[in-house]
Amino acid sequence: MAALRVLAVAAAALALGGTAAAATTTLTPASAPFGDRITATVTAPGGVRPVADFGPLAVLSGPTRTKTGYSWTVACLSEDCVPGTAPRRIVLPPVRVGSARAAWPVLTITSRVSTADAAKATPPFRLETRLPQPSYRVAPGRLALALDTLAVALLLGAAWLLARELRRRHRKREEARLAAMSPLERALIFAREAESRGPAERRRALGLLARVLGGRDDRLAGTASELAWSAQKPSPEQVESLVGDVEREVGPR
Repeated sequence: MAALRVLAVAAAALALGGTAAAATTTLTPASAPFGDRITATVTAPGGVRPVADFGPLAVLSGPTRTKTGYSWTVACLSEDCVPGTAPRRIVLPPVRVGSARAAWPVLTITSRVSTADAAKATPPFRLETRLPQPSYRVAPGRLALALDTLAVALLLGAAWLLARELRRRHRKREEARLAAMSPLERALIFAREAESRGPAERRRALGLLARVLGGRDDRLAGTASELAWSAQKPSPEQVESLVGDVEREVGPR
């Protein structure tokens, strides 16, 4: 059993050592100005997660899992790595992969200001005089057209609802007015309106007037009934004449 444990430990050590030996490191770019982003990548077969120390560099993000290993985004942002009159070479601490270590390529940090510019009493600065080109999720012209169309649709919808409400209120007022009238008054109004309509409407109006007049004025009721059911179509003049006689002789009630 002891021999088996020794063999297992040795196999694990060999496996870790093999993984570390197969690991590779890259810095992209290997030479960058002060403040620029640098991508540090470790290729670690077997899924072993490396442990990295980037010394004077600031870690902006990571570690991020990739298809072949892990990556970080780093940058020189402090005085510990700022270059002087000449580019500064930085040797990062080795990255630990399993039980072994892998060295990083040498990183060169260059200055963003030339020696001639730095020697001037007033260093030149780049002045941005143009605004950046704006970007839109939806083009302003297309959005304005869509909003105008929506506004017109809402206006038409509001007008339709208002007209519908006005018609409803007018109908209710007419129903209330007719409900307050006597049957004879309603029959006379129906007959007046039927004068400008077809013969069938005039016949129905005269028939209604005959039924309402029954018991109140048999002569006028008979005249209305004869006009309603005569072979000859009742004319508007006949209806108007009869309505006038009823209003004069019987009254609206």
